[in-house]
Amino acid sequence: MKVRIQHVEKSEGLVFKKKYHGIALKVDFSPSELAIIRERKLERTIITERGYPADVDAEKHANRGLGKMVLTAVVSGADANHFDLTIGKLVKGEDVYYLDTPFAAKEYETILREDLPKLKHYITENETAGESDTFEL
Repeated sequence: MKVRIQHVEKSEGLVFKKKYHGIALKVDFSPSELAIIRERKLERTIITERGYPADVDAEKHANRGLGKMVLTAVVSGADANHFDLTIGKLVKGEDVYYLDTPFAAKEYETILREDLPKLKHYITENETAGESDTFEL
């Protein structure tokens, strides 16, 4: 598993420009890790819980209709309607999450650096089922 974390920025607005600071996360899984993920159906497993990104209007997103939610799920995948970081999002490609300040982006990067080794351990532990053992108490 090879991880690349990169800081990115984007601006929105014509007159009153708002700058967002993001973290672009790209994980290249080995073929054996991808096989474990697909075999054990780990795509929907949440790695990091996170709220609405800074570049999304939370109220507008929460009030969108069922048709829009279904269309989003069909086009972008089942986990596209929520913002938690899942294994499936990393398998699909780069995940970019935007925050308001550079400080918040650095804090998010710290959280990722703590959670990604746990992900590696989680995948390797799902490789084989537990072995049988006999012992006496």
